[in-house]
Amino acid sequence: MTAPFRLYGAELSPYSVKVRSYLRFKGVEFEWLTRTAARQDEFARYAKQPLVPVLVDADDNAMQDSTPMLEQLEREFAEPSATPSDPALAFIAALLEDYADEWLNKAMFHYRWSYPEDQDSAARRIVEMIFEGAEAPEGIEASVKTRMIGRLHHVGSSPESAPVIEGSFNAALASVERLLGSRQYLLGGRPSFADFGLACQFAQLLSDPTPGAILRAQAPNIVRWVERMENPTVEGEFVPLAEVRDQLTDLLRGEIAGAYLAWAAANAQAVADDARGVSIEIAGTTFYQKPQRYAAKALAELKRKRAAVDDDALSALLGETGCDAYLLAAATIASPEMAPDDGGDVGDDEDGDDGED
Repeated sequence: MTAPFRLYGAELSPYSVKVRSYLRFKGVEFEWLTRTAARQDEFARYAKQPLVPVLVDADDNAMQDSTPMLEQLEREFAEPSATPSDPALAFIAALLEDYADEWLNKAMFHYRWSYPEDQDSAARRIVEMIFEGAEAPEGIEASVKTRMIGRLHHVGSSPESAPVIEGSFNAALASVERLLGSRQYLLGGRPSFADFGLACQFAQLLSDPTPGAILRAQAPNIVRWVERMENPTVEGEFVPLAEVRDQLTDLLRGEIAGAYLAWAAANAQAVADDARGVSIEIAGTTFYQKPQRYAAKALAELKRKRAAVDDDALSALLGETGCDAYLLAAATIASPEMAPDDGGDVGDDEDGDDGED
């Protein structure tokens, strides 16, 4: 019997792992199909962009882009719910997921392709995946490394920006480790979109030598949670926002407002202006990269979600931490000639990092 869904993905793609974890949590039957060379023609029939993951239903309808994918599935398969009933807590979950997709992903890509040991590990695993363990053409690992290292600038990774990216990763690690100190999942006894978004990035970081060693040495709660998120289950209910408020404050103020949203606002303005680059000071260091159109769309959607929630406790928290200075700011309008989505800049949601997107 054919499963209702087919998920084309890759183990080294955080967004593929994110959707797989979510489907397992929902108990939805699906077939996991690794994007290999032998399956390329099959994959290409469904992929509007050559990026994983691609989810195909029983009627051969295909979806790409992990967040809308999860939102659609959440509407179709309501239980077990991954959405807090409290709209304020649900927005926090959406904010954390967006941060993971658009900012923490930079750390994942940076570590994977900046350090020689990590480069070798990732290139080897990519080639093994593509050729399914068979003998690969000579020189292919070196070719994969050269190609992916050459794309580091797309996520803003450079020797000059490394302190920003690595400092941000370490700050996020400490904040998430504290959040997980007294509960199974970030917002209570069951996973939310925040868990699926953050865990998939940390899973990739854990799989690479350099950040993996940092995580194992400094973040045992995160390591256990990443393992739990391979097959997440309901172990309780979501907690009230008041219960996690204090533990969220540092993450919201430092990483989300101080790094991600500051960059996202500058990026959106650069996209609107059709600028060649985005330059912003983060933690006293200049961070520069080319504009990302997908991230500008993501910020606009996040602002839409924020505007839909009228809650005093949420407003107090997001105001105090500086998030609402960006989330409630007037929307940036893109220039008419700007394409709505480029669908594939490295570091954008759904890049996949599989070495062949």
